[in-house]
Amino acid sequence: MHSYVDLYFSPDGVSPLDIADRLRSMVGLSFVVGSHDLAFEWDTVEQFRNTLEKIHEVLKGTGVRYRVETVAEEPQFVPPVAWPPVLPHNPSTHPGF
Repeated sequence: MHSYVDLYFSPDGVSPLDIADRLRSMVGLSFVVGSHDLAFEWDTVEQFRNTLEKIHEVLKGTGVRYRVETVAEEPQFVPPVAWPPVLPHNPSTHPGF
């Protein structure tokens, strides 16, 4: 199964960049390119519950609201692309410097 999470930020809350870092480090999820903010796959109810609980804990007290949508296997499913991409350990040299 696939579950999608849409996040709703408030300018009075925690920065979206901080939330992205927290989700990546604590849940192993990254923002994705597409119509939803996060996506994760799961096979058992326990996996779903564990991931959802981690997401909830990361967002608790941040002012971020969220919505979860779960769908059965989709024939047109394309694996999401993480955004922003993981930065390389060695920064590339820009030709302008």
